[in-house]
Amino acid sequence: MFAAHNRWSNVLLLTFLSLFFLASGCVSTENGAKGSEKMQNNTLTIKGKVQKISLLEGILVIAPPKGDHVTLKITEKTPVTGGSMKEVEKLRPVRVTYTVEGKQNIAVSIELLTQGSCG
Repeated sequence: MFAAHNRWSNVLLLTFLSLFFLASGCVSTENGAKGSEKMQNNTLTIKGKVQKISLLEGILVIAPPKGDHVTLKITEKTPVTGGSMKEVEKLRPVRVTYTVEGKQNIAVSIELLTQGSCG
């Protein structure tokens, strides 16, 4: 009796954890330093969920699965792959390529990702 109870507990725990990670909307199998990774041409890439977007202020804030939020400078002309700037909204998973100029992170491009993924 105890062994059957323990088995069901393990199944329920694994199911719960799987659903929890899927519900977080940002499942990634890649390891990276705080959600960013170096690329060619002195650019960086961050994958995560949009926390704030304001074209009036020209900012986009991304929360990677691990690490601190990253604030990026954007314009309405910043290229968006997989959709349009109108689809860049709060909690939407995105991949942003950017450069660092002085103390500002300048978005070079934004890629819209499917819900439930960050990469």
